[in-house]
Amino acid sequence: MGDLKVFRNHLEDLQSKAKHLTETGLALNALFAREEARLNRKDEASGLKAVYRAIVEQLQRLRENELLASCDQSRAKLILSMSELAVTAIVSRGNLSAITDCLLRGAVYKQQPLGLVMVCIGPGGLPDDARGISVSQLARESNRSAAETIGTLQDDGYLLMSEGSFSSLISRLMGDVREGKLHLPVSGDRLGQITELNKQKLNPKIIKLA
Repeated sequence: MGDLKVFRNHLEDLQSKAKHLTETGLALNALFAREEARLNRKDEASGLKAVYRAIVEQLQRLRENELLASCDQSRAKLILSMSELAVTAIVSRGNLSAITDCLLRGAVYKQQPLGLVMVCIGPGGLPDDARGISVSQLARESNRSAAETIGTLQDDGYLLMSEGSFSSLISRLMGDVREGKLHLPVSGDRLGQITELNKQKLNPKIIKLA
């Protein structure tokens, strides 16, 4: 009987240790899961920061291109001005069509949009469907105003914002991701709800290059 009691006590001790090990294993699993989730959130936040930096670099290159376009347009205006001076010599000959053509060309150059670059986020949202664009370049290529170009992009489901607004959005998203309130990717529709850009009409401000 004594041996049986010893065996029973030993068995109960083993069961207690097994229970403790099981509880410890479950606690460790929960700890590892939380740590993995934390690291995933950290990686997603870092990914958003990398997207922000890449787009800021794109915007800087686009601004440089707009500066070059401004210089080209200034040279074109100068050439037209010189042409208009030459046209005065034609006036005495009654060649009014040549004067009209020169004036019309000058008006076209004066209407060319310049200097407006923005962040454009497509339906795929962040982090994969976002880039910097030159609204002015698109407007020039399509022979439309910057406001018309923005309206068309918005109608096609694109979100447009300034660099400052994009910076604020990224900061907010990074905070939500770190807190576990949000996970990537974030669709364009979801971003529209977050920023309420779908309820707003952007009023483009042309950046003075000179």
